[in-house]
Amino acid sequence: VDKFLTVYLRCAKEKKIEGQSFVLGLNDPLEFLNDVAIDAPLAIPHLANIIAELVKAEIISFNFLLESPDYFRTDQNAAGFGAKVLKRIGGDATTKEEYIEVVEKLMTDEDKAKHSSAADLIAEA
Repeated sequence: VDKFLTVYLRCAKEKKIEGQSFVLGLNDPLEFLNDVAIDAPLAIPHLANIIAELVKAEIISFNFLLESPDYFRTDQNAAGFGAKVLKRIGGDATTKEEYIEVVEKLMTDEDKAKHSSAADLIAEA
């Protein structure tokens, strides 16, 4: 994954791949993430790491998760995944209001029943 990220980030910095292409390219992995994770349990942390690095490098915006495939947002624990991405970003990402708002918007009714707020969900990720 580290070698992949090195190449991926270099392509972005050298403008060989447009930012919107990164977002479009992440749709299928997000939509099928839990299915892939059944056979490859590290898929979730690896994808969280990839997205965290893209957000840190300002290649994509964290709020792209709000436009991710419907199935990912409704049935794939999108808020929990977003929280994992924030933990991978590190620094003040877990307390940044704009990021917390994204996680809050991704929370399902089930998430809201388990966690009193998006900040709580992020803290438990």
